[in-house]
Amino acid sequence: MNYELESLRQKHSFDLAIVDQLDKEFGEDYYDLVEEYNEFWDNGYFEQVKTQSSGGNGHIAGGGPVDYNEGKVIYLFVRTRKPKNVLEIGFASGCSSVVIARALEMNNDNSKLYTVDLKENPGQASHVDADKTKVWRIDYFNEYVNKGIIIPTYPKDAIDYLNEFDKNIPIDLLFTDGSHEPEFCFPVAKKLFELYPNALHLYHEWSFSPFTLNKAKSYISIKENMNNQTFSERHAFETNFPYNDYEHYGFYGSCGLGVVKPRTKKGTINVYYRLSNFEAGMSKKKIQNATKQHCLENCIKEFGVDNITIIGDTLNDETKQFVLDKGLKLVEVKNGTGSKTFLDALNLALNENQDDDIIYLLEDDFLHKPNSLKLIKEGLSSYPSSYITLYDHPDKYIDAVNGGNKHIEQKGEVTRLIKTKSVHWKLTNSTVMSFASTCERLKLDKDLLSKYAQNRITDSYGFFQELIQTKKIGVMSSIPGYSTHCESAWLSPLTDWNKI
Repeated sequence: MNYELESLRQKHSFDLAIVDQLDKEFGEDYYDLVEEYNEFWDNGYFEQVKTQSSGGNGHIAGGGPVDYNEGKVIYLFVRTRKPKNVLEIGFASGCSSVVIARALEMNNDNSKLYTVDLKENPGQASHVDADKTKVWRIDYFNEYVNKGIIIPTYPKDAIDYLNEFDKNIPIDLLFTDGSHEPEFCFPVAKKLFELYPNALHLYHEWSFSPFTLNKAKSYISIKENMNNQTFSERHAFETNFPYNDYEHYGFYGSCGLGVVKPRTKKGTINVYYRLSNFEAGMSKKKIQNATKQHCLENCIKEFGVDNITIIGDTLNDETKQFVLDKGLKLVEVKNGTGSKTFLDALNLALNENQDDDIIYLLEDDFLHKPNSLKLIKEGLSSYPSSYITLYDHPDKYIDAVNGGNKHIEQKGEVTRLIKTKSVHWKLTNSTVMSFASTCERLKLDKDLLSKYAQNRITDSYGFFQELIQTKKIGVMSSIPGYSTHCESAWLSPLTDWNKI
């Protein structure tokens, strides 16, 4: 469905997904700023945008300038972060520039917007000249230039401009909205990383990306643009700003607004979920509610969409679509073996996280009880050099002679019992290859983990035995278990998992 600009204010103001994004980013103190933005929108700005874009005939969202929500997000970032100065790459008709300038004006701290574009101003109200080298700027743009808030440079190549820009001028917020081609996007993103690694970076066309998920696509009005044009902004920023040092996410809109900012949160938990439709080895009898979809929905409920990355091995179309519809990040592989997919998940996690971050490597046939995320953090907060499992493996209660763990006698193991705020933990001799630890710990043990992931199926017992014997690193298991492997014969005891 296509939306005219007039329709978007109503749609974006009451869309719960959009409201949730704003609440998460800006807390509960931004509502007055939205009213401030709305007043500006109603006081001539919107009419100028519409007239410039379509001659007043009802500009279709997604056709060029920032829409209502994208402009609102930019406005909120400028008003709440109060940047010393802002730098913009690609101002075209000046629609986004004016939003930034208005926010700077309201901040009242003499900050400036430095902006560059390759197109000239023909000096008359024509949309874009036939040769696309000239574009008319809206009246508000010229007003803010005259006020000295907008400092424009045109016509000028972006890379040349960045190379020549005065490095003594502090820039701590940037907005990029230029050419969509990779020949432009990648060099610009690389240069911005070199010059402004500590700044907040915003860019347009976050949703027009080869990585766009179905949830984001539902906010795109002109969907044919996805097929007819190349939009490389997101790929360029995600490539040049490494995941382990920067957060990457976006806000919904007709084209979407991407965000790149230095990571400041430590100790976050990120789940790397190994999902496959490939059945390796002997078929296992599982409890009735242990379907691929139910286990994944349970994981989402406990850990949140934003904290889960799916490593999808040989997924069928139905499973893949289910993942995309949930709005999850998906990395596809075609291994056909659990060990290779485990190593893919491990390597990806190590590349994307900081040392203090918590990594939870998880198989696709686990269920979790409420508060699982809290308990993982609690365990590693108390014992950061350990491995944490919420799976109270029943082989620890079966004597070795009866098929239990090799160290079990008299239906138990010699252990230490530890208490944290919410639960007891026992030191155990092994667990399966679904566990949590810090990124720093996993980096130290990467070679050892790789050693036991060379065969078709990972050897978790071998890994933990060598880890304990050579490095004296413990494995802590919650009691009772807050998660379970869903094979019927090996459920965590003392819980009716069919009710989870």
